[in-house]
Amino acid sequence: MDTKTAVLQLLEENKTSALSGQQIADMLGVTRAAVWKAVKSLQEDGYSISAATNRGYILTSASDIISVQGIRAALPERYKDLSLEVKDSTTSTNIDVGIAAANGAPHGTTVVALEQKSGQGRLGKSFCSPKGGIYFSTLIRPSLSIDKAVMITPAAACAVHKAIKELFNLPVSIKWVNDVYLNGRKVVGISTQAQADIAVGGISGIIVGTGINYNTSLSDFAPELKDKAGSLFYENAPAKRNELVAATITNLLDLSRDLTDKSYMDYYRANCFVTGKRVDYEIDREQKSGIVENIDDNGALIIKEDGRKETRTLSCGEISVRPRL
Repeated sequence: MDTKTAVLQLLEENKTSALSGQQIADMLGVTRAAVWKAVKSLQEDGYSISAATNRGYILTSASDIISVQGIRAALPERYKDLSLEVKDSTTSTNIDVGIAAANGAPHGTTVVALEQKSGQGRLGKSFCSPKGGIYFSTLIRPSLSIDKAVMITPAAACAVHKAIKELFNLPVSIKWVNDVYLNGRKVVGISTQAQADIAVGGISGIIVGTGINYNTSLSDFAPELKDKAGSLFYENAPAKRNELVAATITNLLDLSRDLTDKSYMDYYRANCFVTGKRVDYEIDREQKSGIVENIDDNGALIIKEDGRKETRTLSCGEISVRPRL
């Protein structure tokens, strides 16, 4: 680790607390001049570091640049050693993690980007990824069969929903399967891609891609999304980007330890807004509609379908929620 990176890590770990140049130099085994040079370089990169006489260097609470050091400082001790990478821009974090997985990357490997040129959404759709958002993909390596591994989808929705609620207390809710909405607009999209291990009939890895519109301007969305997409914040966004990424990763890794334990489905049901709503969906290329009566422990919708006596169990696909008349 070079001196600049090491200084940033110390400042992130002691955010809002002063560390003298001599303290940092002693901790890193470098000269005070090297510390001063590293701080100057970080300031030029945009980090808000104050240098008060007789107090030392402080990474102020206003500093909100996403970095490996910032995320790692916000992770609990059990996840401090995760493989992390942060990019200003990339084609797709899902692709980045997929390549890493093929090369043997460990469980929890995460790539974060501030912009994606070809973001990947659910069902092969593109995912609009303008600046102002936070985009990251995490590799999960479960020892599960394919039918049990599908539970990562609702688990991922719970992970990011819980992180947003705990950090910002915003009234977010989940739209089946795993989108997160705020004030009627989609603010988080999640995709899950499984990598099968044919030899053992199971899963070798799952890539969970999360896109969060953190402080994205409506003008930055594609024209067809301007009435649908939203952002957690439009102005005065809290300086908690690193904390949000760390909290989401932590929740996801905790929940994925045992996907057969479906206790988190109570949280999912309590925070999913489609129950009781009339929805439209497609079955065998036929358009259907009905009322969502419940969500079962496998994450499937239980629907009282129009013109059908028995309830319909919808385990995958897309739904549109009918507006109230």
